[in-house]
Parts: sequence; C-alpha cells; structure tokens
Amino acid sequence: MSAGEVQRLTSAFNVLKANGTYDHFIRKHVEAMNIATPAGSTRNAAHRAPAFLPWHRATLLDIENALQEVDPSIEGMPYWRWQNDTALYGDPRRSPLWTAGGIGGDGDPARGNRVLNGPFAHWVALIVNNSTGAVVPRSTPGLIRLLGRDPRGSRGLPPPSQVTDAIDRYATYDRSPWDASVATFRNRMEGWSGGPRMHNLVHRWVGGDMLAGTSPNDPVFWLTHCNVDRLWWVWQGMRGVTNYQPTSGGPTGHNLNDTMQGLVVPRTPADVLDINRLNYRYV
Repeated sequence: MSAGEVQRLTSAFNVLKANGTYDHFIRKHVEAMNIATPAGSTRNAAHRAPAFLPWHRATLLDIENALQEVDPSIEGMPYWRWQNDTALYGDPRRSPLWTAGGIGGDGDPARGNRVLNGPFAHWVALIVNNSTGAVVPRSTPGLIRLLGRDPRGSRGLPPPSQVTDAIDRYATYDRSPWDASVATFRNRMEGWSGGPRMHNLVHRWVGGDMLAGTSPNDPVFWLTHCNVDRLWWVWQGMRGVTNYQPTSGGPTGHNLNDTMQGLVVPRTPADVLDINRLNYRYV
C-alpha cells in the first residue's frame, strides 16, 4: 500500500472508533466467543469449529463495508502476509507495518506495553470485566502489544512451511467431532492441530490485546484475518469452492446452511463460500 492508502485506511478506522461502530465489532467478537456450540462445549460460534473461516470472512466483509461507507476511495481490506516477514526482515518487528506510518509500533515496556505512536495511539481498548462479564473501556488509553515477547505468547511468526503444509496436505475441510482435535484444513489454519500454528501463532506473537477475546481491539486483527481468508481462498482454488463440511449434522451454527451466530450481519457459511459472488478478489 502507498502511504496515502495507509493514511486513508487508518483515518477511516479512526472514524469508526470515534462513532462507536468499531467497538460494536469488538463486542460481537466477544459475544461469538461466549456462545458455546453446544452449551458446555469448547467450541464457540466462531472458533474451534467449522465456521471459523466463514465467520471471519463474513465479519471482514462487514468491517470493509463500514470502512468504505466512511471513505468510498478505500478499495478493500489489505492483508498482512505474516508468513514472509521473518525472511524479509530478519526480525519481523522491523517491518514497516510496525511504525508510526503504519499501524504503530511495539508496546513500551516502561509504559505498561502500551503503543505510544502511530494512528491508534489514543485508542481506548475494551476489556472484559472478570467479575461481571461486561465489556468495558480500559482505564488507560493505548493498545497493548508485546511483539514476540509476551510470556503468554510465542516468539516467532508462522513460517511459509506451515502455509504449504496446511494447503497441500489437507484436502478435507473439516470432520467429526468438529472441534480442535481433528487434523483438517480448517483446524490446521486455525492453529490447533499440531499447534500453536498459523492463525493462533500470529495472535500469540503480537501478544497483548491480541490474546484476548477482545482481540479486534488491535486493528492488526483485520490484517491478520485477511491473510487467513486469502489462504482459504487459495485452498478453495485447489479443493473446490463448495468443499465445506458439515453440510448437516454438525454443531448448531456451523452447518452449511445454518445462520452463524454473533455476526454484525447474519449469514450462513453457504453465503460466503465463493468470493467471486461476494464481489471481491485477492491480488
């Protein structure tokens, strides 16, 4: 992206943050994570189960539409090709992404690991009150990032070999028991099978706010998931656009024609399988 394109995108994000639209997306993500499918299961409406990829594709469409309503000149959501950054920069923290002209840098350890520069330095994150379960503003402004140094996270980003492994080795989208235990494309992409890998590893490397159910607090969430969605699109090109399981008999909210729960705009997995029908493409 050019500097001008980055500026238009980050400015639109700031408009959504200021008018409350952005925080609604954070709350919906938390809501989806709190909908166990079924009750008592480790699966939820958007994770550890088949709808992981279509749920996030749907919410990417919704945030893109919201950004374009603010600024119609925004052509689409960019993706962060996280699997290449170690090879490109040696230390992936040296990427232009993590600069004041990008999305801001690493958090400052002397200031609670808060991000002090860039377009989102003034943002007030939402957190979950552990006593009440309510989603409330954090008392101190600033996103929290610990790039590759969060003690709860991971030191490295996924290498290209993990991408090749997921796309080339796993021809089955998902299978019973439809959870974090199965070795399938969805589970390899999400990062539970043989993990932490792929999507999960990226969240763990960024650390801080990206480790919680409120992970959309950090706009890098969207760039991360755009690349996840792009890699699903690559896999679909090899295995078929309609190669989604379960078509029926799976957890509620995860079958092909079930309404996915916790979205801003309700959709089914079937609604979002073909990006050509959704009028977008990856370049």
